[in-house]
Amino acid sequence: MKSFAGVAASPGYAYGPAHRLGQNIIVPERCVVANTEVPQQIERFKSAVDLAKQQIEKLVERLNLELGPGEADILSAQLLILEDEMVWDATLAVIRLERINAEAAFARAVGDIAARFLEMENETFRERVNDLHDVEQRVLRAFQGSEEVSLDLPAVPSIIVATNLTPSDTATLGRTNVLGFLMEEGGNTSHVAILARSIGVPAVVGLKSFLGIVDSADPIAVDGNTGIFIADPDNETINEFRRLQADALVKCEKLASLRDLDPITPDGHRIRLMANIELPVEVDEALARGAEGIGLLRTEYLYFQHNNIPTEDEQTSIYSDLIKTMAGKPVIFRTLDVGGDKVSDYLGAKREYNPFLGWRGIRFSLANRSLFRNQLKAICRAAVAGPVKIMFPMISGVQELRQAKEIYLEAVAELESEGKDFHHDLDLGIMVETPSAVLVADLLAAECDFFSIGSNDLIQYTLAMDRGNARVSYLYQPLHPSILRAIKTTVEAAHRAGIWVGLCGEMGSETRLAEVLLGLGLDEISLHGAALPKVKQVIRWTTLEEAEALVEKLMNAATAEEANQWLAQYIQDRKDKRQNKEY
Repeated sequence: MKSFAGVAASPGYAYGPAHRLGQNIIVPERCVVANTEVPQQIERFKSAVDLAKQQIEKLVERLNLELGPGEADILSAQLLILEDEMVWDATLAVIRLERINAEAAFARAVGDIAARFLEMENETFRERVNDLHDVEQRVLRAFQGSEEVSLDLPAVPSIIVATNLTPSDTATLGRTNVLGFLMEEGGNTSHVAILARSIGVPAVVGLKSFLGIVDSADPIAVDGNTGIFIADPDNETINEFRRLQADALVKCEKLASLRDLDPITPDGHRIRLMANIELPVEVDEALARGAEGIGLLRTEYLYFQHNNIPTEDEQTSIYSDLIKTMAGKPVIFRTLDVGGDKVSDYLGAKREYNPFLGWRGIRFSLANRSLFRNQLKAICRAAVAGPVKIMFPMISGVQELRQAKEIYLEAVAELESEGKDFHHDLDLGIMVETPSAVLVADLLAAECDFFSIGSNDLIQYTLAMDRGNARVSYLYQPLHPSILRAIKTTVEAAHRAGIWVGLCGEMGSETRLAEVLLGLGLDEISLHGAALPKVKQVIRWTTLEEAEALVEKLMNAATAEEANQWLAQYIQDRKDKRQNKEY
């Protein structure tokens, strides 16, 4: 029996036989062609791309039926790659200038683009290389007139083992006989991770060079909570995993009963639990988990998903449909947060040397007044369908807030002059994500209606670390004394000014931090829908007095390591007391 550690990409426990999936990679032969053959090669390229598009569209249709429309976005993105001018221009240039066959030219172009992505520090771009190579292999098969490569699907419930899986592979696999995933490559945002979380099975990725010790049919156990997998587990381990699976099922059933209960502490303190939403398809799951509204709607999805600038009417229609789905529950729209690390060339944002300190968030919107004003007009018009609030991202001081409010008033004035139906007086809040915003929180609170703390950026800016850089990822510490003090300072400034304050970063989805956020005095937590029941459970068994005492202890810790150790022991003691029925 051997144990190996990787990246925990999807929670849960699984035990069963391994099922290895191999990949047949096509490497095209490079052939020189005559000048007169260049037009023919270009036509061959266009035909192969058209065939690849048809295959992807079929897979999208299948994925819609099996996993829901949200998961089809994984493959829909590949259609955009096939239509990308960068891919087309690079391929055609190689065909014409080097006079080589179309398949070799295409492979060369994709290789160059992938190499540029791999040079980027941002993990999202690096993981998109898998999309590029998936598209490459699909088009190369199309050159050969081949249909889909048929995967050796598991005949019995198994744990899928591979170097990595392309989006096409995950779509082909679906959920049939899949107990879990083990991958040598990938991260938390890889397609395998997304699929695993969607179908509710554990996944461990980033396991370097482990394939040599696992063959098909070998018994293995996967712990997606800790990122551990065990090869050839003994009977004791197998029994333990079966117990963990049974316990997880019982807990899930118990948590489901919390859906319609309020997040109120035993001593009567209430805190709102909202959902973070990126795509409209996430709304139904959030409501099913008991979300009281949307605390963060990332509106940039609308721009990225359609790869163009949506009109005011298009935005109004989509926003209205989402608000109606919420059936009276509030929706907080974060205005467009684009630039630097979230590049869309058609919006005018360019890749920068240091994107997190560059032209992004409210800075981008203020420099694009017409685009910003149209979005604000669309939100105001959609607000007729239900309760809505607006918040501005990455505000660093009062001047930016005043400028944003000025454009909001321009949007309102335009709507009035146009005679359109809209909501006249929406609450305007800000994201507190920068140390400067914390230091002038009292000044900002005097000029807006609410705060929402973006803990992801607040942590990286305060601790001067890029959370996408693996070399410094260990510095991402939510319990660092500076972070706890920053949140506490922000909450106190808001309450002194008579406004409410929430948190919408990843801290909100960590169950272990639920009591901490309660004790810091937050009025609202916005989190992933899947994490909502567990956080609600913690709030319902913790008094406000206990949570405040916990925070006081943590804020006196000198280091994040001390705070983490103390919190872990505190949680274990509380768990022991509950199990012994002493608490």
